[in-house]
Amino acid sequence: MNWHQAFARQAASDLHAREVLAADSKLPACHGLHFLQMACEKLCKASMMKAGADPLELQRSHASIAKHLPKIVQHYVSLRNAQLPRKNWITKALRPLARKIELLNPAMRDGGSAPENCEYPWAGPNGTILVPADHSFEFSILHERAGVMLLKIIQQAAMDLQKETDLPPSPATTPATP
Repeated sequence: MNWHQAFARQAASDLHAREVLAADSKLPACHGLHFLQMACEKLCKASMMKAGADPLELQRSHASIAKHLPKIVQHYVSLRNAQLPRKNWITKALRPLARKIELLNPAMRDGGSAPENCEYPWAGPNGTILVPADHSFEFSILHERAGVMLLKIIQQAAMDLQKETDLPPSPATTPATP
């Protein structure tokens, strides 16, 4: 197993954990969202590693979802799902969702303007301490057309990246050469 396959394998496992947690209506939403964020980050890194990025460098960064997830999905739709319409609606719907998913990571605070995250408590605007388990995260889009398609595509992409019957790298995800 190489690095991109290992990251894709863990992304698939995180997605499975997300499904299990999301099915339990008694659990706070932060838990399923945490696994979604981690799965998307690993999937993006797996794709970048497959395209030649240094695995050790990628393990030190967190900012990859907002930039790379829309590219992966658009590329995947174009290559694998010819029956799906190749319209811009999925990219338009996905970009803000990808950024919201990225901001669930506590390391990504958007310059301090987005302290909400799925993992650690944070101080609210009036100084009150807020807890992820008690916070109402707005991710209803995951139940809408674009969100459902996103979840299906990232599951399939994670499975495909684990295999050696790989998708060719997208020019958009290929790292720049020095």
